[in-house]
Amino acid sequence: MATMIANDCINCGACEPECPNNAISQGDPIFVIDPKLCTECVGFHDYEACAAVCPVDVCITDPNNIESEEVLIARARQLHPEMNFGADFESRFRKGQGKAPGAPASAAAPNAPVPAASAPAAAAEAAAVSELAEADVNYVELPPIDSWNIPLRCYKCNQVHEQNVKNFTIGNVIFCPHCHKSTFVRDNLNYHIRTLLKNSYEKWDKEQAEFAARRERERAEFLERRASEAAAFEERQKKDLEKIRRELDAIGDHYDAAGKPYKKGASFSWG
Repeated sequence: MATMIANDCINCGACEPECPNNAISQGDPIFVIDPKLCTECVGFHDYEACAAVCPVDVCITDPNNIESEEVLIARARQLHPEMNFGADFESRFRKGQGKAPGAPASAAAPNAPVPAASAPAAAAEAAAVSELAEADVNYVELPPIDSWNIPLRCYKCNQVHEQNVKNFTIGNVIFCPHCHKSTFVRDNLNYHIRTLLKNSYEKWDKEQAEFAARRERERAEFLERRASEAAAFEERQKKDLEKIRRELDAIGDHYDAAGKPYKKGASFSWG
């Protein structure tokens, strides 16, 4: 069965980067899941990643699109031919029943009341969800700036050979390994190479720092929102609990029990 996003979606976008199949996209007016790309994370996790990070639990099973584990893993293999899904691939059908790591199955008896989570517990849960999402970010490292090799075509024999970037200093003589013809590095060539590498590395570092800062800011906002929601819910439950106590007290106070004295005229009598 494919996963769908219910109409209560708040468009937070937390689910989109978690999908291993890029099946989630911004729709009108809420995010949507393409059933042709959804594998319910079979082959990648033993839970559904979108449901694990959704703050309002709207990533749910589509009852109109029932699919077996065999169909889902076949789709995963088709979407990712570069990956090797062995016989022991991850699947919510086999382990965890679709729950995220660290979410144990409930041992409560049927119809047993579920205790309300406190604000600190909700904040801890939100932090765990945020860490799960953050773990998927793997930054690509740039090689050392002097490790690049540049292909150079010999003007004499027209053959291509590689030279390390460190050899392109102004006035340096470079020999072709094929015909042994020499040439020297002009200042404009050195300038173009050094400028390209310098600008590229500075842009790389700046964009990565901005991305990391944005992720950290969004995570902090997410945790703050979840903590605020949990605190408000806890306060509402306290008020409801107090209301139940008052109503029970009122019932007991006005209960007309057998043998209870009642007022008759100016004096009390026993019924």
